[in-house]
Amino acid sequence: MQRNDRIVGIGANLGDIRGDLDAVRTQTNALVALGADVVEMYASALGVVADARLLPGRVAELRRICAERPLAVTLHAPIPIDLMDRDNIALHRAAARVSVDLAAEIGAAIVVIHAGRAAPDAWAADPDGLLAFERDELAQLGDHAAAAGVRIALENISPNPAVIAGRLTSYSLDPAALADQLRTLGHPGVTGCLDYSHANQGAGLLGLDTLAGAQAMAPVTGHIHISEASGVPALPSITAQSDWMYFGVGDMHAPLGTGCMDLDALADVSEVQPGSYAILELQGHARALLADSLDRLRAFAGRVNALDAVA
Repeated sequence: MQRNDRIVGIGANLGDIRGDLDAVRTQTNALVALGADVVEMYASALGVVADARLLPGRVAELRRICAERPLAVTLHAPIPIDLMDRDNIALHRAAARVSVDLAAEIGAAIVVIHAGRAAPDAWAADPDGLLAFERDELAQLGDHAAAAGVRIALENISPNPAVIAGRLTSYSLDPAALADQLRTLGHPGVTGCLDYSHANQGAGLLGLDTLAGAQAMAPVTGHIHISEASGVPALPSITAQSDWMYFGVGDMHAPLGTGCMDLDALADVSEVQPGSYAILELQGHARALLADSLDRLRAFAGRVNALDAVA
């Protein structure tokens, strides 16, 4: 893949590490051996931040691990960060800012943050106000990120258990709505993270078209997450992710090639921004098929990059 391609590198998230930096070494070595270009690390799992402050010794060790391997690095900020949560915004703001600081320390160019959520009644009462509140927070965070040489990638969420239970909702369940929010924001330090699995699940919940949502968000997308999911919402009685994959419900994080999604059709509508990374997100026993999924992701990236040649 060339520097001016839409997708310039493929890779995967780390598996379960629980703060074990030796496990980071082992798993990044495995990604190198499989020919990956990039690794995405989940900030909370690294054990390098406490009370929204960096732990210098731990950060220095992680920095060495990253520098010693020929992998680009991206960082997924803690999923609970919610820049629409007005009541607790100081906590969310601190967690988001230290995620940017951590990314700068370890050489990660992208920090993924999930789009805002709200209680359904609060959303129904003031959607424009909540969107504006999130944009204000993103603008401040984007300024902080740009000064650090980092970009924020705002990700469309899945119908998580809180959404299924009716406690929360998010405009980003529809990627087209997230695209509108990003265009209205118009901040150079903030791009989109298009999660195809989440888009498929949101479409299943709301009765939308997955391809249309992906196509709408692609032009404002500078980062990609991908795995497979059926689009069937999770049942409250099925809580384990391994069971989600088995039953074919919820955020399965299933390997590519399981047939839940038409990856070729998705690639054909994915004219994402040049310079994007594509991250495979696998969990648990699904990581046994990491090598095969990376091969399929490489083919997906090649198909996306070929769109310009066809055009």
